[in-house]
This record gives sequence, structure tokens and C-alpha cells, in this order.
Amino acid sequence: MKHLFPGATGHFSLIQGCYWMTYCILISFSSLYLLDRGFTNTQIGLLLGIAGLTAAILQPFVGAKGDHLKVLSLRQFTSLPIAAMILCGVGLLLVPAKPVQAALYMVLLVLLQLLTPLIYSLGMDCLNNHIELNFGLARGIGGGTYALASAVCGSLAAALGARVIPLVLVVAVALMLAFTFTFRQGGPVKSTLPKPDALPQSDGTPFLKKYPQLLPLLIGVILLYTSHNVIMNFPYQIVRSLGCGSAEMGHYLTLQSLMDIPAMVVFSLLLKRASSRAWVRLTGISFFLHALLTWLAPNLPFLMVVQVFEMSGYALYSVSSVYFVNEMVDLCDRVQGQTYFTMANTIGIVLSSVLGGRLLDLGGASAALCLATVTGAAGMVILWFLLRRKSLRPATNAA
Repeated sequence: MKHLFPGATGHFSLIQGCYWMTYCILISFSSLYLLDRGFTNTQIGLLLGIAGLTAAILQPFVGAKGDHLKVLSLRQFTSLPIAAMILCGVGLLLVPAKPVQAALYMVLLVLLQLLTPLIYSLGMDCLNNHIELNFGLARGIGGGTYALASAVCGSLAAALGARVIPLVLVVAVALMLAFTFTFRQGGPVKSTLPKPDALPQSDGTPFLKKYPQLLPLLIGVILLYTSHNVIMNFPYQIVRSLGCGSAEMGHYLTLQSLMDIPAMVVFSLLLKRASSRAWVRLTGISFFLHALLTWLAPNLPFLMVVQVFEMSGYALYSVSSVYFVNEMVDLCDRVQGQTYFTMANTIGIVLSSVLGGRLLDLGGASAALCLATVTGAAGMVILWFLLRRKSLRPATNAA
């Protein structure tokens, strides 16, 4: 067992698993749940967009706070938004009024986006402390639980209705809180990271001014995530345009998430073949092909086959980008680094939600997937050329 889950890998895998289960329930089943509550596609898009914009505004402050904690540990700080999510989930179950549902769902989405860099930083802290942790394996297990959540929610929604979704959400978030709050950076290798007072301190320079080479790269990432999130935010509308329903959507999401696992699990081996920068660069091609072929899909079987590009696109990016950011920034900026790349995802959610939701009402799934294809192509080109430049060099990590 220790060989399979060395050091902190086992415990961190449980956190990843619960997080991505929660992510699946909140994001991928948002349309199914909110349509059932009486919202239109445009309203759903605006709701997701406002939540994403709010998260994007808050993320730099949360990231800066996470880099300079004095009273709370990082795991304790990370546990706070998770506890708040439980309260919001209970509220969805107890208060059916549409305005309250909208407000609670937006808060849940904001908290989910704020959690992403914090949870990634828990894993990177282990590596920076020289504690053995297979981040790719843990992230791959997260993909597996995403698949499990897709199948369970799809089946439950088909059998019991969409109103069962908040109940499943509360269970997943409660488990995440338990595993996060009890997380210890323990393992066979003793930590060698200096105590907080001994760590190099930030000089107060704004993050993007300190790392100006990241700004154009983040623009490319935003475009890729806009493309990806059109597909992720509106899976129900996509499969419904092919004549299918919630059960088929569950199967579709399950396969999609299963495609994530291989690339994540073997990433430690891929990293020995090429740098994280090279893998990030290559993922743009798959993002684009995934969007294009989803747009062109004539039926559900074809759509299922297209999910192979999830493996070399989002799955590979989600792991390689975390390593890439950890290498690019100084140790004292590690949480902010993860936060800014999470912000790119969040802004992608905003753009895909608002524009995608409106295009769905105007022209159906085809119009929204056209947007995904165009933004995917633009993001692919930007990443391909920017990450080729020798001038884009990592900052020297503090030792």
C-alpha cells in the first residue's frame, strides 16, 4: 500500500477525489439542476458568469493571503471555504425560492473556484518540503471520482429528478472538509523547508509586474479555458441536441472524466521525457481538436470517441500547468502563482457562461460550440508561440 501511495499521496488523493467530485456536481450538472429550477439558458450563463467574475476578483486576495498566513495553517485556511460550502448546500435543500437558489448557487461556485489554487498549493507544499507525493496520481484519482460522480448523479437525476443533486453535493463537500482538515504533510522524508519566519518574503511588487512574461501566456490560457468550459458548462444541452437526455449525459461525462486518468497518472513519467513547459505547449492542440470535433459530432457515439482528446488536452494541462507554475515563480509567491492560473480558468468560465448561454438561446448548441472552436484555435496559437520563446524563463525558486 505504501508503494502505491507513497508519503502524502494517499491522503492528498482523498482530498483531490472529493474536490473533483464536488466540481462535477456543481459545474457539469449546473444546467440540469438550474433548468429544473426554472432558469433559462441565458440566466444560467449569467449566473455562472457573475460567479466566475466575483471569484476572479477575489482570487488574487485569497492567493496573497495564502502566501502569508500567520495564525492558520494552509490546510486550516483551505477548510474555511469548504465549511461554508456545506452551509450553502444545505440551503439549496431547504429553501426552494428561486432568488435564494440563485444566490446560494453563485456563492457555491465562487467558493469552488477559490478552493482550486489552495488545494493545488497543499500538494505543491509537500513537494517543496521534499515530502514524497505523486501529484499526477492524486489528480488522476480525482478524475476517477469525477467519473463516479458523473455516473451517480446522472443515474440519480434520471431516477429521482434533478433535486437530488444538492444532497449528493453536501455529502461530497462534507467528506472533502474531513480529509482537508486532517491533512498532515507527513511521510518518510522529513520536511526541510524553512520555518515561515525564515522564508524569503515578497518585496511587495504586484505579481504580474514581478512576472510580466506571464500576462500574455495567461491570455492564451483564458482562451483555451473559454473553449473547454463551453463544453463543460453545457453538457446537457450538447447531448440533448443529439437527441439524448440526462442518463446519456451521465455516461458522456463519465467517459470524459475517465479519459483524464491515464495522462494524469503517468505524468511523472512524461516529466522525465520533456519539461512541464513542453507538455503545456502541446495541450493547446488537443483543446482545439476537442472543441472542433464536438461541434461537428453528428451523434452520441461520435461524441464519445471525440473524448480521447480530453486525455491529451485538459487532463495533461491540469497537471503540467501546476508543475509549470511551481517552477516559474519564487517560493514566496507559490499560492499566488497557482491562483493566477486558476483565475484564467475562472475568466474562461465567465466568458463561456455568458457568451455560451446567450448563443445557446439564439442558435442552439452548434452556435455555442462554434465559439468553443474559435477560442480554442486562438489559445492554441498563443501557447504554441509563447512557450517556444527562450525569453520566457522560470524565476529562481527560493531555497
